Amino acid sequence: MKDDAYFEDKLVLSKANDTVYLSEKRLSPCFYGFLNEHQAQLIKNSFEHHEECSFWGGYKDAQRVVFGVNANGLEDFPIDTLKIVYKKEFKLSHRDFLGSFMALGIDRSTIGDILVFDGEAVVFVKSEITEFIKNELSKIGRVGVKVNSIDFTDIDYVSNFEMLNLTISSLRLDVIVSALCSLSRDKSQKMIKSDFVSINHIITNNVSAFLRVGDVITIRKFGKFVFTDDNGLSKKGKNKITVKHFR
Repeated sequence: MKDDAYFEDKLVLSKANDTVYLSEKRLSPCFYGFLNEHQAQLIKNSFEHHEECSFWGGYKDAQRVVFGVNANGLEDFPIDTLKIVYKKEFKLSHRDFLGSFMALGIDRSTIGDILVFDGEAVVFVKSEITEFIKNELSKIGRVGVKVNSIDFTDIDYVSNFEMLNLTISSLRLDVIVSALCSLSRDKSQKMIKSDFVSINHIITNNVSAFLRVGDVITIRKFGKFVFTDDNGLSKKGKNKITVKHFR
């Protein structure tokens, strides 16, 4: 499994390099994705000094994003926003929508985030498949739907999160995981060594890694957390930090 993940990461970086090369050769914007958070982080780490590289997923805080090189602005990204409307008495999930897209033969890499609300969903897609979806998608499961294009500026989506204030003995990864998951230090270390924990979307087995403000911690079965503030030391010399927990 680790070998498969290694080669998948190599392939992602190879395609990102191809995107940069084509953009420079053609002297025009080029794009790659949608990418998941892990893939996007790999590219960010490799091209952090490349000023012409950017990412956009259709709205602020998107989890799935497109990698762009020499984009003149957000409007250059080949992303369309679709609103899918259905009767509110039906309860549909992210999985229902994704399953219906896959049933139409749509490649996962052409679908971005899927935001599901009561009676409607907003889906970000590559522009190349917009008309296909509008023409072919009439049902999600057995539920009839209507599909329309909207402008991404019409999206007013706020992520669902909770702010956590923690007082901990150090900024080591195992200490923070223990506090976030209400687990013993020993159990948190076992989770880290078992590939349950990522820092900035890259799996780490280093229990003693020190975290910094801005780091994203993803813990399997517990969710995603962002270390937002280091609030100094308590009177007893412990670290006071604030963490954003995305639901």
